[in-house]
Amino acid sequence: MYLVNCLLASTIIFVGCGYPDSENVSQKTVPRKTDTIALTKSGHQNDSFFNRVYFSKADAEKILGEKAFLSDSSSIVKRDTLEYKSAFTAFSKDQKSDRPGVIYFMIEQYSRDKSAKDAYHSIKAANEQHEGVKTLQGLGDEAYFHSDGQNFYFILVRKGSRMFRIKVNKITSHTSLNEFNLVSKKITEIL
Repeated sequence: MYLVNCLLASTIIFVGCGYPDSENVSQKTVPRKTDTIALTKSGHQNDSFFNRVYFSKADAEKILGEKAFLSDSSSIVKRDTLEYKSAFTAFSKDQKSDRPGVIYFMIEQYSRDKSAKDAYHSIKAANEQHEGVKTLQGLGDEAYFHSDGQNFYFILVRKGSRMFRIKVNKITSHTSLNEFNLVSKKITEIL
């Protein structure tokens, strides 16, 4: 119950900071000059989780291989889970694909390890029959990577009661799989 009350308090904080008043608190953003977005929440037993920057503009630019801007971000409290999402979009279209590179990041803090484990297994089960799914060892408590080799990279990592995912969609001629893996490892280490 304490966690639920704390999560509700974070919603009030977000609403007070200019987020629209709705059940799913969300705010579209325009390009910003900042390169970091910290999750903030007061009154939680583990404040360091909510005050840490897990995925920055610099991380997105390393993976995309070019300059990008924050194109979307939202925070939502769902029952016993705090969820944060962001997206970064490259400033220019790729000459090969005629699209800008886009990268999506999502991190969740569940109230219990079991809840995170159940969510992880549900997502993996929905995708594991597709080609290009590979279980990863030594990354969090459990992790998998998925790619069709042409259009997207996806990773889902669970460590305790926390889980994050990163998806690049669409892969461009600038996208770096090596940087994708390095950033995923860095995030896992600070979870």
